[in-house]
Parts: sequence; C-alpha cells; structure tokens
Amino acid sequence: MRRSRLLRVFGPKPARRSTGDLSAAPADRPPDDDQSPERRAHSASRQQLAREHGWTYIERDTRAIQGWPRTALPPGPLGRVRDEITGHYRGRSFRYFDYVHRESEHAPWRRLAVCAVNIPVQVPYLYVRDPGGGHEFYAESPEADFALELLSDDVREDIRENGFTDLVIDRDLLICTAAGGGPHDVEPRLDALTRLISHVPADVWAHWGR
Repeated sequence: MRRSRLLRVFGPKPARRSTGDLSAAPADRPPDDDQSPERRAHSASRQQLAREHGWTYIERDTRAIQGWPRTALPPGPLGRVRDEITGHYRGRSFRYFDYVHRESEHAPWRRLAVCAVNIPVQVPYLYVRDPGGGHEFYAESPEADFALELLSDDVREDIRENGFTDLVIDRDLLICTAAGGGPHDVEPRLDALTRLISHVPADVWAHWGR
C-alpha cells in the first residue's frame, strides 16, 4: 500500500492508528463462540436481515479485508470477518460485518461492526477524523487537494450530523467502524453513508477518479 503523508491538521492532531495494510497472515484463531446463545441469536438476526432485503449472508469471509489500509481497522494482529452481509443499498454495493480482533496476543478478543460502501470511482487514499469539541477536521492523504475538495460544506455537515469521528476512503470504498461513530444499526448507517457519498460534488469524482 502507498504510505500517505501528512497533509494538514485543522485543530489538534489526533492519535494515529498503525500503518500498513491487511494482507499479512492473521494471528491464531479466535475462540469459537458460535455455539453460545448470544452468538447464535446475533448470527440469526444478521441472517434474517439479509433475507428480508435480498442481501447475501456469509458466516466467515476474512478475505474480504485483504488489501485494506491498516488505518481502516483497529491496531493489532489481523482479525477475522464474521457474520457478513453484502448487497446493494440505494444503488450502492456494500459489505457489513463483525471484525473479531484483539490488540495483542494476550489481550481479550473483541467484536467491532464494520461497514464499507462503494463509491463511484477509485480515488486517492484519504483518512478523515473529526476531533469534535468545536475543532476543525483532520485529514491525511497523499493528495492534499483531493481532501480539500471532497470535504465540502455538505459533506462536513453530514459527518457531524451523523456523529462520524473516523472515516477512511481507499480506492473505491468508504469504510467506517462502530468505533468511528455514526448510527449504530445497519440500515441507518448505510443510509448515512450513502447520503454522504451523494453529497460529494460530481466534479470531485470526475477530477480524481482513476
């Protein structure tokens, strides 16, 4: 993966997550909790949601995150993709899954919801953080002008209105995790992300698309 350079900081610089990509071999397998009542209920709920919308449910699909920028997910060894649904929402393809991970070999395993929505074209890498507290946005990308053009007034308003704190754009994906703020449930999160994408001016996609 191309390493991004620091472009500019508006307000205090946030703590950065590790760099690199997610193509490395994963750590040892997480404990198999699929037989617990809570996990069975969670998986059943995800499957039911997929059936209701004509989406596809996949129990395990760690290959889905191969090649992702390392900033898109929490630090630590590569985790696992569980209870994934894929499909289309408001004309855009997406994937939504649980990322099972831990920060170190002896740390506890955790689950984190992750959502990735396709954008119209492939564009340069961009990491956006809203530090909140009245501060301006922090943006990091190999293309400073791309960050400035994409973060229009409407897009910044969408990010703050929906409570997103961390977003990653990589190639043709807009990626966010539950730790990065935003609506909690699947459909409201998809609605917020697709609306945000629609507010990016068409000439930005045309100018920066590859």
